[in-house]
Formats: sequence, structure tokens, C-alpha cells
Amino acid sequence: MIEEITLKVPDPLFAIINPLMKFLLRSPLHHFWSHSLMLITFVGRKSGRIYTTPVRFIRNGEAILCFTSAENQWWRNLRGGSEVRLLVGGKEGTYYAEARREPDETKTLLTHYLGLFPQDAVYHDIRLRKDKSLNPEDLEHAVRKAVVVEATVARTPADP
Repeated sequence: MIEEITLKVPDPLFAIINPLMKFLLRSPLHHFWSHSLMLITFVGRKSGRIYTTPVRFIRNGEAILCFTSAENQWWRNLRGGSEVRLLVGGKEGTYYAEARREPDETKTLLTHYLGLFPQDAVYHDIRLRKDKSLNPEDLEHAVRKAVVVEATVARTPADP
């Protein structure tokens, strides 16, 4: 089966796209994008600076998941778990987020995610077949580089 070529947005364009998406997701027009895009705000472990980045997400039960590549830097601030703020669907809340790299879990979750958003396969270096299924060899390679970030609603000490 012939592989389909999907175009990737050049990295330098994210310097324009990310600030625009931050603005739009915080605006009254957010509903056009907020069904699949959210803002995650976290504190840099070394710098102490506050960072906010737009990411695509899916829900997994009560958890909110997003995916990135180990080559990216931002997820490293969430290793071992950290409190974050998420703006999801126009509503902001405090969450506990953790970045994980467990191959079996990552493969299952990434496959589900890319089934919903096949256009994102290119960002994980996975080619799509004509029927939009994932190239299995590419998926195996991508799982070794993929990071799953799972966020759950932060609980206060009085919560059960």
C-alpha cells in the first residue's frame, strides 16, 4: 500500500502560531478550537519562569492527555509530577500533570490519539497509509521517542 505524504508545519512558524493560539484559546472565539486544543501552564524547574504552551489533547476517562516528542524540552518540567494550570474548553483549572515514557502504554494511547487526529502523525514521524492507518514500523520507532503527559484534577488535602 502506498504511503500518504502529510505536510508538517515548519518549526519557525510556531513562533507565530503559538502566540496566536494562546490569544484565540483565551478569547470568546475559543470554541472553534478548544474541543481539541488547550493551554498548559507550568513552572520551569530550573528557571522558575512560568510557561504557557498550546497543545492538542484528548480525554481518557477523567484524565486529560497530550503527547509530545522527547526531543522537545517543555515536558521535562513535568517529570515526577507537577501542578499545572490547564485552559480546556474555555475553563481554567488546577491539575496535577506527569510526563511518562512507558512503551506499552504509550503505544496504546498514541495509537488512539492518532486515530482521532491522523494529521498529527507527521509530528511523531509516522507515515500514514492511504487508508489513514499508521505505518507499523514508524509507530514502533515513534513510541520510543513519544512522551505522554497525563493531567488529572488536582485534589486538595480535604478531598477523599
